[in-house]
Amino acid sequence: MRLPIVKYPKIITDEWKNLETIFKTAEQKKHFCEYITGLIVGNKATIRTINNLFLNKNDPSSLNKFMTQAKWSETELNKKRIELEIKRLNKRPISEKAGRLIIDDTLAHHTKCSMEGLAYLYDHSLGHNVWAHNVVTSYYVNRSDQFPVDFRFYHQFNEKYETKQIRDKKKELTNNPTLIKHRQYLIDLISFHYRQQGKQTKTKLGGQLVQQAVQWNLPFNVVLFDSWYLRKPLIETIEAVNKDWIGACPKDRKVLFQGRWIQLQHYIRTIPPQAYRSYRIGSQVYHVFSKVLAFKSLKRQRFRLVASYPQSLSIKPNNLPDFYLTNRKDWEPKRILTTYSDRWPTETFNQDAKTHLGFEDYQLRSLHAIRRHWYLSFVAYSLLGNQGPSGHSRWTVKGQFASTGQRCQDVADELLTHLVYWIAQQLQQGGTTDSILQTLLA
Repeated sequence: MRLPIVKYPKIITDEWKNLETIFKTAEQKKHFCEYITGLIVGNKATIRTINNLFLNKNDPSSLNKFMTQAKWSETELNKKRIELEIKRLNKRPISEKAGRLIIDDTLAHHTKCSMEGLAYLYDHSLGHNVWAHNVVTSYYVNRSDQFPVDFRFYHQFNEKYETKQIRDKKKELTNNPTLIKHRQYLIDLISFHYRQQGKQTKTKLGGQLVQQAVQWNLPFNVVLFDSWYLRKPLIETIEAVNKDWIGACPKDRKVLFQGRWIQLQHYIRTIPPQAYRSYRIGSQVYHVFSKVLAFKSLKRQRFRLVASYPQSLSIKPNNLPDFYLTNRKDWEPKRILTTYSDRWPTETFNQDAKTHLGFEDYQLRSLHAIRRHWYLSFVAYSLLGNQGPSGHSRWTVKGQFASTGQRCQDVADELLTHLVYWIAQQLQQGGTTDSILQTLLA
């Protein structure tokens, strides 16, 4: 959006009374409204671009200080947002059994630069490494209601590689000792040990998000995740809080078959085609085999395996099915597959947040400021979902705004209306077209 913004959108002003306690000064409140508005309607979510959207704009350094130096709690803001989401859920009858917490992670892509925490990570969708921040997220779904809950930043720490780097620097220091090199080596050594002690796996971070969702009293019964997270730390955390889980299962996991441990991909080839049953889920038909098996990597415990082929794929040794695993040994395969399909909204959220809400557009250097940017993206997403009538699903809105992009356009149209009214008001007060244009283009 290029036209000047003269008034904040209704979705911000309506909710402001519920969020304003987070911010201590009028200036902070102003910058919060500006930043959220810029995330929703701006072409790019950078400090300068957002600042330039507004009439009578300040110097961009003021908005930059709001993100980097101002004293306000982004975690408290996020907690307040979740309280509002829960309040919306409770405006109509909801079922805890229909609630799903989805654990996932996404990459916020960037070019190589001096941003804190930036790492060279493998992107499965692209098939090669990229410079990015890795964010582990929790996302809530309850039928038509859905929203991001929280995130944890994943710090990459390749211990083998970084240990070699420290040894090489020590060797270089021994061969050519100088005061400057001694100081640099000491800094590198402290940094190494600090990051080594703070290292946490994605599954442990996912477990923290599950515990937090329980503490916040989110109504859910099942945790969903992809194959990366099917590991003991996460499974143990989920079961410790008495929740069920369904996860995609890697083909190389070992199962107990005829008294020996073999990989799942080899075990499934022993299953004859007639052991599969057909299930219709939506418009698609799947051929499914299910059995309770012991898994070596999960403390040799027994869980229900579901192997699923779409109708278009033949059940042949060379064609491997999709594998899913759950602690609900009593559930039918169709229920397991249907429940796991509720994981899809987190994929669309990741795409929407990046495409429409500037999730990876930031040019901030410090990780503290970047975290604030991510939390504000979450706030923008939640506010966009509150365009519907009270007491209904938060995604039931006026008109036919079915996507995040359409919702952003609806806000942009509202801001254009405000601008037209502002111009009309200036003319009524005796302003000239030249003076109005001069003000708008300043």
